[in-house]
Amino acid sequence: MAEDSASDKARLGLKQTVVGKAKEVAGALTGNDSLTTEGRLEQEEARQARKADTLSHMAEAESEEAVEQLDAVHEAGQQEREAVQRRTEAAESQAEREARVRKQAAELEYQENVVREQSDAARQATAAEKQARREENAQVTDAAAEVAAADENHRRVFHDAERARLEAEEERRKAESLDRR
Repeated sequence: MAEDSASDKARLGLKQTVVGKAKEVAGALTGNDSLTTEGRLEQEEARQARKADTLSHMAEAESEEAVEQLDAVHEAGQQEREAVQRRTEAAESQAEREARVRKQAAELEYQENVVREQSDAARQATAAEKQARREENAQVTDAAAEVAAADENHRRVFHDAERARLEAEEERRKAESLDRR
C-alpha cells in the first residue's frame, strides 16, 4: 500500500513537472509571460512536494531506527534482568535483597532512558517536520510573491503598450487629417 502511494505520488509529481514545463515552453513560444510563470510555479510546486516527501520519508526512517535501538536496549535490559535473577537465586537472603534493590534501580533507570529516548526521537522528528514545513511555506510564499510581481509587471507592460497604440492611432488620425487639407 505504501509503495502504491509512493508510486502515485511519483507519477503525480512527474505529471505536474511535465505539465509545468509544457506551460513554460508554450508561454515562452507564444510570448505569454503569465503562462510561462504559471509553468515555472507548477514545476517548483512539484519540486517542493518531492522535497517534503523525501523529508517525510527520512523522518520515518529515523523514527524506525530509534524504535529498533529502543528494542535493542530493551533486549539488553531483559538479558541483564535475567542475569541478576540467576545471581539473586544463588545468593543468601541479604544478597537477594541487595540484588532486588539494584534491579529496581536499573529498571527505573532503564524506563527513564526509554522515555527520554522516545521523547528525544519524537522531538527531533517533530522539529524536522516543522522545519520542512517552514521551508516549504517560505518557498511557496516567495514563489507567490514572484508570481504577483510578474503579473503586475505584465499588466503594466500591457497598459503601456495599449497607451502607445492609442497614441499612435491618434497621431495617424492627425496625419490623415493634415493630408486631407
